[in-house]
Amino acid sequence: MQEQSKPTNSGNAASAESLRDRFVYGAIGLIVIFLALWVGLVLIVPSLIYILWVSVGELTEMFSRRDIKLSRSFLLVSGIFTLAASVLSLDMFNSPVPWREIALGLVILYAFGQALFTGADIASLSFNLMAYLYVPWMLGYFILLRYAPNENLGIVTLSLPIIATFATDIGAFFVGRYFGRHKLAPTVSPNKTIEGSIGGIIGAFLVLVAYTWLIQGAFPFGRGELLIFSMLISITAQLGDLTESMIKRYCGVKDSGEFLPGHGGILDRLDSLIFTIPLTYYLLVIFT
Repeated sequence: MQEQSKPTNSGNAASAESLRDRFVYGAIGLIVIFLALWVGLVLIVPSLIYILWVSVGELTEMFSRRDIKLSRSFLLVSGIFTLAASVLSLDMFNSPVPWREIALGLVILYAFGQALFTGADIASLSFNLMAYLYVPWMLGYFILLRYAPNENLGIVTLSLPIIATFATDIGAFFVGRYFGRHKLAPTVSPNKTIEGSIGGIIGAFLVLVAYTWLIQGAFPFGRGELLIFSMLISITAQLGDLTESMIKRYCGVKDSGEFLPGHGGILDRLDSLIFTIPLTYYLLVIFT
């Protein structure tokens, strides 16, 4: 997500261009995402590996500005290992083995073992494990949610947090831009406002009401739960956005990278989904 800002006379042209780009890139991103999701594992896995590759590069570069060395090889290998474990955890393979939990345990054991024999740098160990949990571990939930509760309904299930996150971004942008007065998290993201946050929550709810009306029989939760679901997803989307802003501010960068020149890196595009996809999976597993 991008920062909210109030319009000024001198910035109207730039704001209009930014708004246009937001819609264009958002629409293209949604089309690409849904194409990969519709095709299934054949496209999802290569797409996630590519996202992993770019994201790890962005994280490594950002933290290097604070003289913190992330192990690119550790994050890539552990990430691919986790994605493979996520695939093996799907019901279609009918395996009783908790592959993702095993992958997590092995990655943590390896990380500690590597640290013990390469200088016992606790700070480096901590940052590498944080980076692993932030990107590789979270990306695995894209696979799990795509096939929950089954292959046919999974694409609808996964579309819920994607659409709600997009609606949150747009709602927060408009409301924050025109009505924002009170800062939401000034030390992390000075342009975010409480009014914008509320606008994002309302936007997510309204869009999900319309969307779930269109897919009536495929919505995995009860109608009375829609408001709670949309609020949780919208709040979590904003938490993901602020988390990435916190990392960028800590590293002293404006954007996570140059995946879209002039419009930020891939983490700037996926920061909210990295949080909302796992939450949706948790809610689905617990309450359905």
